[in-house]
Amino acid sequence: MAIGSAFGPVVVDRVVYGTITIMCVLIVYDGWSRLKLLDVLGVIIGPIVAMFLSHVFSSALAQQVDLGRRLTGGESVATIRAESRFLLLAVPPSLLTVVLSVAGVSLTACIQIILWAGVASLGFWGGLAGHRAGLIGWRLALFVLAGFVVGALILAIQVLLQPGKAVTGGVA
Repeated sequence: MAIGSAFGPVVVDRVVYGTITIMCVLIVYDGWSRLKLLDVLGVIIGPIVAMFLSHVFSSALAQQVDLGRRLTGGESVATIRAESRFLLLAVPPSLLTVVLSVAGVSLTACIQIILWAGVASLGFWGGLAGHRAGLIGWRLALFVLAGFVVGALILAIQVLLQPGKAVTGGVA
């Protein structure tokens, strides 16, 4: 399968959107050290399920407005099937968390690793977009850098939102 057909604009859009969203959820959640593995997986999977449901709901509503009628059962199933790819976004961070946890890495460290993997992912998608646009050399590097910069900005949010640390200088 050609890379263009495997990673169409809708798939790339959803992966980037999902990556940024899950990074934000992981950043603002406090209390990783008090959680068990299944709890952490719930924090990772829950927002992705919510995004899936919101996309199914909004897509179905948009189709009904466009068609001027209720969706048939087949149309509803097609919508659910089309949006179900969103659920695959839970696999990489969940799998990484389980593997690292089994290897003895703390859950807090697992989350940090997932966040950095998210930054790398955004750089990859920036590079893929630049490559598909026919860019080479420094122009392609700028697209990769743009992905890294977006990821770094999201990580900067972590510094600003760390409860009792960034805003108060470490005093709780």
